[in-house]
Amino acid sequence: MNHLVRRSLVNLCWISAILARTAVAAPLVNVEDELERLMAQHGFEVRGIEQTAEMEGRAEGAELVPRLRVLLDGFDHVIVQTDNGGVDRVIILGEKVAVVAPPLIIQGEGSGFPSDASPDADDAQPGDSIVLPTQRQGTSHAVNLTLEGPNGQRVQRVLLIDTGSDHVVLPASLIGPLGISPNDLRMQTVQTANGTVDARIGTLSGVWLGETRVEGVSTAFIDDTRLGGNALLGMSLLGRFRVTIDDEQNQLTLAAR
Repeated sequence: MNHLVRRSLVNLCWISAILARTAVAAPLVNVEDELERLMAQHGFEVRGIEQTAEMEGRAEGAELVPRLRVLLDGFDHVIVQTDNGGVDRVIILGEKVAVVAPPLIIQGEGSGFPSDASPDADDAQPGDSIVLPTQRQGTSHAVNLTLEGPNGQRVQRVLLIDTGSDHVVLPASLIGPLGISPNDLRMQTVQTANGTVDARIGTLSGVWLGETRVEGVSTAFIDDTRLGGNALLGMSLLGRFRVTIDDEQNQLTLAAR
């Protein structure tokens, strides 16, 4: 049985109302100033801090990660943690906007979310999460995912987690096995952690995170020789979630926004 998890504008309004009621006692601060203070105190890096200029957020909590999450509640962001639970870097993607994200299709007996969540629930709530084991490749983490093409073809692939990449990035040799027509791809220059490269851009029908299927994932196909045999899990998928990488437990946690 398929269960459709939707994130709607109604939910966003409900969440905003709850946050507004709980934030009364928390002081508002300039987000950029508070980030710079925390950076100086804890020694982490922030990418995209210029997007927080003139913006206000709540200053709440003694622990660093929860404090950052509250402070950056109005922004899409990624917090990359160290192996001792600290913060290595924060990536700010931009201010949140009220949009309806493509749905997550959950199939099979398991939901991919915590066991206390009802599999018949219409909507995923903030705090629901998918936890995936990671493989270490040097200092990087990788996850084993199933990719789905437009006609249902599936390919299993290990993807390096790369928050510096705009897209999921795959070797061009997978275009055929995924059943994607070259005519459905367009040429574009894309950003990866190693710089800009020419790519052919298309859309995967789905990416499976365990038993959870994420629909319509923008994907860049790059010549195999340029990737050195690698594939990258970038922000076209990661940006839909709150992302935590646990170096000690070797886990990737994707929490519903």
